[in-house]
Amino acid sequence: LEPTAFAQHRPVRLGVLGDTGKVAAAVTDRLSSTADFQPARLRTAELADRIARERSWSGLPYEDMGTADRMDPRTVTIAFDQALPDQRIVVPDGGNFTGYPAMFFSVPDHKGYCFTQAFQSIGLGIASSIGASLADRTRTVICGVGDGGFMMSCNELDTAVRNHLPLIVVVYNDSAYGAEIHHFDPEGPARDMVTFPETDIAAVARGLGCDGVTVRNREELEQAVAVAASQPERTKPLVVDAKITSFPSWVLLAHAAGAMK
Repeated sequence: LEPTAFAQHRPVRLGVLGDTGKVAAAVTDRLSSTADFQPARLRTAELADRIARERSWSGLPYEDMGTADRMDPRTVTIAFDQALPDQRIVVPDGGNFTGYPAMFFSVPDHKGYCFTQAFQSIGLGIASSIGASLADRTRTVICGVGDGGFMMSCNELDTAVRNHLPLIVVVYNDSAYGAEIHHFDPEGPARDMVTFPETDIAAVARGLGCDGVTVRNREELEQAVAVAASQPERTKPLVVDAKITSFPSWVLLAHAAGAMK
């Protein structure tokens, strides 16, 4: 309907201006009346094989970008995904890290994912996970949050502690507002306003009455996963301070690639 919308996001060689439904119907009628028209068949054996092989992100290979004291966020997420109960509700906060809970935490059904970003605001994940846990005590609630969003809203954990909610809060701690780091052109605005000093988030969580563990390497990851898997015996939140490496997730990858050009 909008002439100015052509080629805003993708190259367009031929633009058709018109009401979407009417144009689609007209094109269908025209093609159907053509004798040699054969509609494309999407259900092929090759596609079925690809879906079977690639239906889970966890099964696809990737280059682990962890270092001696920071973990690849994909490796962290996959480890918790495999260890925690299948009956769960995943609650992501906002940021570059959001791509990892979305990709690697599986959910059992449409009630297993609680999206918190309708207002495009970070810091809503913990409060939303408290609501999800109170709404359904039968499921494990997993909150994925960045360190920036966590420090904005960690006081919400006091409510979770008072209500004895065994939340799993995975903090993707890259010592920065990750989205802004990757949005900013390296030659553009200074980044000192969106990078943070080292913060002991596990200690902050323990001060609020939660269990708090830090993950910097695979040994600590295994220990944290074992603690998380003991959820049936826990009566308070577990906060995992996952020190992660930072690179654009799929949420920002296209934008970051454009900025680098």
